[in-house]
Amino acid sequence: MRAMCRRMEDRIRKLCAEVIAESDSEKARELGQQLRAELHDFIGGLRARVSSYPVIEERRVQSGVPPPEKPPERAPASSSLVGAGTSPKTPVR
Repeated sequence: MRAMCRRMEDRIRKLCAEVIAESDSEKARELGQQLRAELHDFIGGLRARVSSYPVIEERRVQSGVPPPEKPPERAPASSSLVGAGTSPKTPVR
């Protein structure tokens, strides 16, 4: 009936195309349920892969690189307004 797809993404794309092309609403509903199940499995696999992904802090600890003490300070936002179209000699009204 259906050719076996090697990757889950291929199966999802194929099911999407079948749902869109299907004119029978009952058959489209069944294909939609299959698509939902495939997406559910795909998302579960992604979550499992991401949950085991090492965090940057953990990598620093493993390699012996200390984390930064604090982020570099940024200039206050108001300092960017100085000189933005007014010269220091222009009186403020």
